[in-house]
Amino acid sequence: AVVSTQSTGDMLVETGLSSSRDLEQVIIQSIQHNVLDCKIDEANEQVFVNQISGYNVTAEQQDYLLDSLAKWSESCRTITESMQADVNNATCKLKTNVKETVEFQKAVEAAKASVKKEKPHREASSAKSRKRLA
Repeated sequence: AVVSTQSTGDMLVETGLSSSRDLEQVIIQSIQHNVLDCKIDEANEQVFVNQISGYNVTAEQQDYLLDSLAKWSESCRTITESMQADVNNATCKLKTNVKETVEFQKAVEAAKASVKKEKPHREASSAKSRKRLA
């Protein structure tokens, strides 16, 4: 007894898969793992679902199951978007820190070069001061 008839187009949208071939592979794997008992009508682009997960699912139960999965999917999407925003923020901070580190290193090198230029002048001044004191 067919519990539900689903269009492959709707199933593609619901699963987020990009091609009918990918959907067909998922359905075949589900059948092989006894998760799904169904028939695929490629000509009419429909799937006739007889049984899910080893027990009969009524239309109401299927709607509840699909609604729960849709909510779970949306939750996963929200989490993924949040994580992507965190990654983007961290990447931006990293780029800023790298720039600041490069600028700091340049400033340190400039300071070192400045000290080296002044060092001979200081040594000469110190020698003159010592001669005056002697």
